[in-house]
Formats: sequence, structure tokens, C-alpha cells
Amino acid sequence: MNLNFQQLQCFVTVSETLNFSTAAKRLHLSQPAVSKNIKQLETELSFELFRRSQHEVSLTAAGLEFSKQMANVLILTEQAIIDSREISEQEKTSLKIGYTNAMIENKLLPKLLASARHQLANVRLSLRSFDLSTGLSNLQRGVFDLILTTRDTIGANPEVEFVPLHQGHFNVILPIGHRLSDHQILTFSDLENLQLIFFNPLQAPPESATLQNTFIQAPGTLHYQTADTVNTAINMVQGGAGLAILPSFAVDTEVSQVTAIPLDYPVVLDYGVAYLRSRTSPSLVAVVKLIETLMAKI
Repeated sequence: MNLNFQQLQCFVTVSETLNFSTAAKRLHLSQPAVSKNIKQLETELSFELFRRSQHEVSLTAAGLEFSKQMANVLILTEQAIIDSREISEQEKTSLKIGYTNAMIENKLLPKLLASARHQLANVRLSLRSFDLSTGLSNLQRGVFDLILTTRDTIGANPEVEFVPLHQGHFNVILPIGHRLSDHQILTFSDLENLQLIFFNPLQAPPESATLQNTFIQAPGTLHYQTADTVNTAINMVQGGAGLAILPSFAVDTEVSQVTAIPLDYPVVLDYGVAYLRSRTSPSLVAVVKLIETLMAKI
């Protein structure tokens, strides 16, 4: 298949505007050039992307599905070109950091980017979030150079270096004013017959999955729903859908406007930064040391 970037640009722009003339102006091309690119693309794909009439252009069902995928592909491609050009021109080392939107990361990452600009002039940092089930695999595949995660997510993996930055525990997250909000600590029995919010079992880190299974296997009636992200769980708590059980470093109670009470559960959670030993470099080590310095002040 012989697709080219301009064909895809023309397709995405026409799919957004549903007007060949408007798309041509936006792309600084002639209308016949846009039409030719679309026709060549349809020939390569062996299916029609647009229905054309005298007064209207619309996407076919196949064209609609193709547009959903191609818009993201173009964005990522253009960003990759920009990033690579900047590295080429400035001879910078590019490091990709994966994060999960935990509260502690929202405090750390802006400081890291600002500090790196001044202290690590030859390093370019880029950030991308990942869901809790894909961090280690993305690190091993080179999607990230380092990830912010918990030790239990990494496990006893000889390929990975884990640098601890913070210790936490499990908290019960409640709406402000909940009848349990005045407790200093909450036990399993305190939560009996209450609606709980767990992580999706397919995405939960090992310690979270173990804790959730402890609740599920306990005698008595259990009511729970699942959430795919920390933010979703917090939104559910705010909306009165239940009580979430989350790591202490995952939630900022002031920002989220919820209450956090420690759960009586004897597990310490190690949070830190992880990277592959085989890909260690002076720039990566410098970034890790900067993260350690910044975390000590949070």
C-alpha cells in the first residue's frame, strides 16, 4: 500500500470540514489537488471515504471509522516530526516520562519541567500518561524512558531499576460531611454494607488488587463498582456513588474536595521512578536525581 502524508492530511481536513474548497484553503492547495489526493487514497484503500453530491459531501461509514483513527495518527506524526527536528537542531537528548495522573505527580511534574529547562539544558523531557496496567510493558518496549509508578507494579524484575521517592498507605476517600469523616482510622468492619469503588481488576496494581480481593472474600455483603482511573474514582466519590480506597499519594483532598481517612491495613506502598538498567544514560541519571531532589521538597 502506497499512502503518503499529504493524502492523509487532505482526508482528515476534508473529513473535518466536509467541504473540498474549505479544505483546500486550509491546506494551501488547489481544490483539484485535494480531490486528486482523496481519489488516490480511496484507490489505495479500495473503499470510498466520501459520498459526493452536487450540494453535499458526507463521510461513508468506512470513512467515518477511518477518520477517527487517522486524526490521532496525524497529531502524533506531526508531534514526532516537531520533537525530532528540535532534537536534531539543538542536539538535545529526548527522554519520555510516563505518569498516571496521581496527585503527587501533579505537584512534581510542573516543577520538574521548569527545573529541567534551567538545570538540564541539553535534555528535552516529554510527558505522556498511561493506565495502571501498561506501565511496565511500555517501559520495556521503549515507549517510555522512565515511569513514575509503585514498586509492586514493577515486582522483582531484574531488568528494571526502581528508585523509591515516597512511602504511602491506603486511604478511604469519602465525600465531605460523610458520617465516617470524623474517624481517625477506618477498619474493614466500618465499611460493611457501604457502596465501595474499586479499580478495574484488569488495571489495578498488585497491592490494590490484593486489597480489593480481601474485601470481596470477606464474609458479609459487599457492594462495589469499578473505576478505570483515579480521577474517575474521585468523581464518583464526589457524586455520592460510593467510597473509594486509594493510595495516599494518589489524592489531594484540598484540590479534589474530598475527605481521606487511613484504612487499617498493614501495607506500605513504595512510590518512585523506574527505568531499564540497559538504557541507563548520564542524562537519564541526571533527571532521576533532579526528581529525587524535587520530591524531597513536596
